[in-house]
Amino acid sequence: MLPPAARALLDHPEWEAMMWRSCSPMTVAPGDRASFRASLDLWDLGTLGLRLFNAPRYVALQTPHEIYRAHRQRLVLTIPLDGRCSFSQFGRTVQLEAGDAAFHLTTSPLEYVQAEEGAVAILQLPSNRIGLYVSCLEDICALRIAASDPVLGAVLGSARAIPNIHAIASERARDAFAESVVASLGALAAMLSESQENQSSVIQRRRLNAVKSFIDAELADNGLNPDRIASANGISVRYLHHLFQGDGQSVTDWIRERRLDRSRKGLESADLRALTVNEIGLRSGFNNDAHFRRAFKSRFGVAPRDYRRQQLAEFEDERVG
Repeated sequence: MLPPAARALLDHPEWEAMMWRSCSPMTVAPGDRASFRASLDLWDLGTLGLRLFNAPRYVALQTPHEIYRAHRQRLVLTIPLDGRCSFSQFGRTVQLEAGDAAFHLTTSPLEYVQAEEGAVAILQLPSNRIGLYVSCLEDICALRIAASDPVLGAVLGSARAIPNIHAIASERARDAFAESVVASLGALAAMLSESQENQSSVIQRRRLNAVKSFIDAELADNGLNPDRIASANGISVRYLHHLFQGDGQSVTDWIRERRLDRSRKGLESADLRALTVNEIGLRSGFNNDAHFRRAFKSRFGVAPRDYRRQQLAEFEDERVG
């Protein structure tokens, strides 16, 4: 296990500010702002950084505005130590269980969802350090690396040692250890990149992106199904499933996740306050209220009505303030 995070708990503004400065430039929307308390420990060995935090449910966004403000070019490996999380980048959404991992870049828009309270380890370094091992960093982002992966196991083993290495007096020893961790991250990235290249060609990736764009445009249609998607895109249903298998998920899983993301944004929108929770679910493509409520609570850990109440209450507080 990694050492426990600092005992001092931070409220939402303090924790968001520390995460913004020391990790990814994100804005954080807690599940419950008033009771939000989280911890954060930081260790740096040269340009290599380890962050260990424990936080309750929240959603974070890395927007173009925050990316521009930070002007930070880093590749980040996220490893939930317990609990579940997910994030979306470059048109892909990845779901992580405890021990899994995935890369993301601080230079492109991102949405991160911490589905339940838990501890998360983050390793980060300048993206150009991994560029030596991978030709296209975008190709390795938002892809699940299984907890059983032996290279990931080696990386996590090195991460566990960082707090102790950080404390030793020899700068040369610290630098040498940091280089070994960077090399391990490079090996992990290279294996992921080669796997992606073997699973799908550039043409397949472009076709998949076109299919995903079509799905996004048609999400409100609750009759959207693989047959219709394949027909509209001039491919067979079998090939459609093949495209998504190469991306590590099914067609129906992708549709469900996109509908959940759209409904969540609808519940957060002050402009849609006149709509009922059920109407927002229907506009997002769910065919009945019960199905929407079950799916939303399973993904985000809170009922849609309660989530909306929390988000709009925060909006009113900010508007009045």
